[in-house]
Amino acid sequence: MNYRDITAIQPGPLLLLVLCCSFNACLAGNLGIEAQVRQYSGDGTIYNCSILFSPGYRIEFPKFSSSKPYEASYRLSYVPPTGRWPAVIYLRFFQQDFIRARARKDSVTARFRIALYDTKGQVLHSGEFQLSNATWTENQRLFGIYDLGKSYLRFERNASYILKVSYTPGAVPPPADELYFSVENGCAK
Repeated sequence: MNYRDITAIQPGPLLLLVLCCSFNACLAGNLGIEAQVRQYSGDGTIYNCSILFSPGYRIEFPKFSSSKPYEASYRLSYVPPTGRWPAVIYLRFFQQDFIRARARKDSVTARFRIALYDTKGQVLHSGEFQLSNATWTENQRLFGIYDLGKSYLRFERNASYILKVSYTPGAVPPPADELYFSVENGCAK
């Protein structure tokens, strides 16, 4: 078989069928997450952040000062279920100077705590994070801080939860004026 023979091969009906089914499955998954996002009721603002092959959502909570202690309880009802991949809770901030933020990471003394409760008041998950020891991600100057072992949350369909968060800045807060918490599942940012 020479080069001309290889280039002459046309996609067969099976390949077209596979591509159509894959596209339809992605479309169905993304439409499904859209319906679930619309059902959400609770605190914060929920966004559908699905991309072609990955349905996802993000719930953003109000911003607060990085230089002052902060404590809040958020109601979460009808959160899209987490299926195979758990949701992740992040402490987020914007910082234009990526190098400054990375250089300051090891000296940050701030901490935050999370606890997820069911409607009966039972703790489903909790964790405490020292920001300097946590994982810092960055995408287009938006930083996210989380801990691989402590930041994962699981949500069941049609359930309600209370998410309690607290933040203590310590002597050296993160390099931003404002911070916020977000719960994300399948988002690219």
